[in-house]
Amino acid sequence: MSSLAESAEHEWAALVTTAVLGTNRRRLPAAELGWQPLVPSPDPATELLNRAAAVVTARRAGVTASRPPLLIPAAPVDQRPMCSPAATRLLEGMLRGEHAVLLPEWFALCELVGVQVPTHLIPALLLRGRRDAAFDAMCRPSIGARAAWLAEAMPELGIRPVVPQTTPVESSAAPIADGGEVVTSIVSAFYERGATWAAAPQLRIAVTMLPAQWLPSLIVELSRLPFAALTERTRIDLLGLARARAELLAALTPAGTRVRLEP
Repeated sequence: MSSLAESAEHEWAALVTTAVLGTNRRRLPAAELGWQPLVPSPDPATELLNRAAAVVTARRAGVTASRPPLLIPAAPVDQRPMCSPAATRLLEGMLRGEHAVLLPEWFALCELVGVQVPTHLIPALLLRGRRDAAFDAMCRPSIGARAAWLAEAMPELGIRPVVPQTTPVESSAAPIADGGEVVTSIVSAFYERGATWAAAPQLRIAVTMLPAQWLPSLIVELSRLPFAALTERTRIDLLGLARARAELLAALTPAGTRVRLEP
């Protein structure tokens, strides 16, 4: 160790000891030769900080620069347009648990219309897919090559570079041909007091299977239902789901194939 480095080490040790004990309990020792402040301060605490700043600056100035880290290649460019802000907002809500039953349809429509998922949501999607293989296979086509890039760039995330996919991404269920019958069945379940919260999962599936052109009718019928304590929670849930699905279809349906959704 050089004399300068040794001197800085001694000065630093004295300052740290005084700082730990406090200048009101330990008198600030005289500075090592070469470390005297240019303008001494009458306040011991201020004097200690000034001397410590000088030692830190000198020690940092003498540090040898480390080798620059290896740069990873830039993320691959996705030529697909970004999905709309409305579609992004819906996906963010679904990832928080709001009408998550619509996630398969969101990704299926995303693929169909040829848009990419929001960049800031990719890590959350891949981390969720790490815990759920089915979800991983569902969202990977929409994420594209950036999934493999992120897996290589940040191996600590534990993301698989490639996920085997044997079947194409599809929506949660194929629409039923007779949408009017589905709407009638859902509404009848409320009038017959069968739309309890325990029956909500089955009713949600029915809403996801409903052809798009029947969503406005379902929304109107659910809005008209009288209040009933036994089924009100289910009604609010299905009404929100129907509205969210209508927004989803409006945000991600390819141009030229959109169905009129106004009642």
